[in-house]
Amino acid sequence: MQRRHLKPMSGEAAWICVAIAALTFASAGSEDICLGELSMDGSGSPGYILGGPPGRVEGDTLTLPHNSGFSVMTACSQTWEPYEFFQFKVLDRTLSFTVDLSKVGCGCNLALYMVQAPGLDRAGDPSIGQCEEDSPYYCDANKVCGQWCPEMDIMEANIKAFQATPHSCDAPDAAGHYSNCDRSGCGLSTRDTPNSYGPGGSYQIDTTKPFDVETTWKANNMITKLVQGANVVTLDHSMCGASLGGMAAAMTSGMSIRITYWGKKAETMAWLDSPPCGPEVC
Repeated sequence: MQRRHLKPMSGEAAWICVAIAALTFASAGSEDICLGELSMDGSGSPGYILGGPPGRVEGDTLTLPHNSGFSVMTACSQTWEPYEFFQFKVLDRTLSFTVDLSKVGCGCNLALYMVQAPGLDRAGDPSIGQCEEDSPYYCDANKVCGQWCPEMDIMEANIKAFQATPHSCDAPDAAGHYSNCDRSGCGLSTRDTPNSYGPGGSYQIDTTKPFDVETTWKANNMITKLVQGANVVTLDHSMCGASLGGMAAAMTSGMSIRITYWGKKAETMAWLDSPPCGPEVC
């Protein structure tokens, strides 16, 4: 899959571009947690992919297996270092990537999102959290690894549904430690727009083929565009001003990108894809 080479938008906006592919099998090979450098236009410096189980990085393309998770880092270390999370400063900018979801069926979720990692303890120091083996220093708006922080879900998707959701938090204490966040967030889904997204030529976005995701952030809005040829589906979060306004500081100081591919039983993913999905298993 080829990356689209995009030029900066007018004004202060800039592009950060990568391509992502998802496969349902794990790659054999090294147990190194650093897969290598991922080419990113407009980011200003290289990004390196850490995580597992082993996936594959080739130029601007990340291929990841089911039940895996990866983070974008500033160095190709073989240990997780709390100050090496690549900090994407997205306010007044656009992040763009190409994704192939053709093998990501119902009950599955290929997610690309940002969190304000590393998580901090009450003293303001990096906290390794409860997921030391798979994702040290992780935090999010659902306290998955025992630590809260703002979360920006840019894409949670499979072949039949796409959702984007900002999750704000209560203000942190003086040390930067968060104690509570909005678990539900302010989400929008293609399920609310008939015939906008799904497998086959009858949909505006045919998920049997690659498409582009372009997300632009303003102080009180997040606009997600799914682009495939001349077809564009827009998710406009202008009604999420309160949530996004509370995340302006995180978007300005920087948030780290996490990419995961997970899912199993239909009921665990019903919040994302039911309907149109039914009892299918990932």
